[in-house]
Amino acid sequence: MFIPARFLALSLLSLLLCGCKDSSSSPQSVSQGVPLQLGGKEIADRIARKAYSHTETILSFGHRQPESAGLDQSRAYVIAELKKHGWTSVEQKFKKMTPKGEIQFSNVIARYAPNPGQNPWGRSVTGVLAAHIDSKILPNFLGADDAASSVATIVALAEHLHKNHPTAAKQLELVFFDGEEAVGPNMAFQVDGLYGSIHYSRAVQSSVAQAISPYKKAPQFGIVLDMIGHKNLTIKIPSDTPKKLARSYDAARSKLELKNHFGKSSGSFLDDHYPMIVIADIPTIDLIGDFSANKWWHTSADNMDLISKKSLSMSIHMTLEILSNHL
Repeated sequence: MFIPARFLALSLLSLLLCGCKDSSSSPQSVSQGVPLQLGGKEIADRIARKAYSHTETILSFGHRQPESAGLDQSRAYVIAELKKHGWTSVEQKFKKMTPKGEIQFSNVIARYAPNPGQNPWGRSVTGVLAAHIDSKILPNFLGADDAASSVATIVALAEHLHKNHPTAAKQLELVFFDGEEAVGPNMAFQVDGLYGSIHYSRAVQSSVAQAISPYKKAPQFGIVLDMIGHKNLTIKIPSDTPKKLARSYDAARSKLELKNHFGKSSGSFLDDHYPMIVIADIPTIDLIGDFSANKWWHTSADNMDLISKKSLSMSIHMTLEILSNHL
């Protein structure tokens, strides 16, 4: 169904401005200016321990299939945790026709606003850090790595940025996409799957086109996290990764000595980064685990037993390095 661009932009703006919830927490005192280094290995290890704990909590709610109680509880948990650390969240709700009928989806979008009364939606942001919060409709499927671990990592990173790098935090938007997984067996662009990232990207594009808040201009870059906690970590970014971000990734995996765990795919594929690139015009890198040769993918074996604090730490270290190079 075609929806006029101006309607999308104004609808999102209305939602954001009406739905903001300010947190009363205050960041610790830090030096002014954007830091060049957001965190090294020891910091990544500490963040990873918190991300591991958040992953356990999210899985305790059960599966996160569309319109499920587990998904509602996961969203509420993310919003509450972010609020503790100065992030204001809104739910971007929309309905979409799917192969299994009409489904209500809801993205969570957060910006940093630690002081009471702050409205973060009037400013533009430099970067987007995103993950999908839903799980695929499969029996006994929890999706620990696909993608509870990524959601948990962003929540843990949000706390770190609040406490140590509030200037950098203000330049970021955190997004938790609903409906990444195809409702049917296979994903097809604008047919099934990627519902949340497509809706979000259209809203960004419309807001930019109208030069109105919350996106008077498009963010300069995006990072999508997906399947980043597997104990046998093998990240492979897609071949169509924007060149500037690919160069940053290459430099980071050399500097951090992570080439054994962070590589490149020989081809492109559909994931939440794709709508951000082609619809919202946000250059986006997808730090995604190699699911092509893994028998655990989309099975009941994707549970907490797969998740490793060491793997989470490596993924967090890489994410911090890329953020440091682009904020």
